[in-house]
Amino acid sequence: MKAALIVLWTVAAGVVLFLIVRRRIDEAIREMKRIAAEQPEDRQDGPPPP
Repeated sequence: MKAALIVLWTVAAGVVLFLIVRRRIDEAIREMKRIAAEQPEDRQDGPPPP
């Protein structure tokens, strides 16, 4: 019985950590999209064309 509780708590903790990480990744992606939308479209990396 004790081993089953340990397994249950471990799985529950893993699910909670997964949800926390997934939420942070989603927020980071939304933030990157917001920043990209604010930048002008004609911006290019590298030297300007001759």
